[in-house]
Amino acid sequence: MRLMEKFAKSSTNILKLENFNYNLFENKITKIYDKIEAMGDIRADSSYMNSLKNFISKTIQVINNQNIDEDKKKEILLKEANLLEKEKNRKTTKKTKHKSHDYLSEY
Repeated sequence: MRLMEKFAKSSTNILKLENFNYNLFENKITKIYDKIEAMGDIRADSSYMNSLKNFISKTIQVINNQNIDEDKKKEILLKEANLLEKEKNRKTTKKTKHKSHDYLSEY
């Protein structure tokens, strides 16, 4: 799981760089992906883990697709990375503004 999260974090960080270099991105990601493949299949019990696995497979598909130019690949992968971040933060971010706080009734 840590290696999969490292993959996601590294790819997201590189994609968000102002001086984005596609070749650097591809080399770094394929190196981490080779380690993930060597581990074998990982059980995904949560929706975040499923999203993480989907992000990894989508990233590799986009990198290997020769019909898409580098700018479009970056755009696609940034969108996928943002969706993954939303899924990760979905459980931790809950608004409490609609909960009733009647402190006077307690006393």
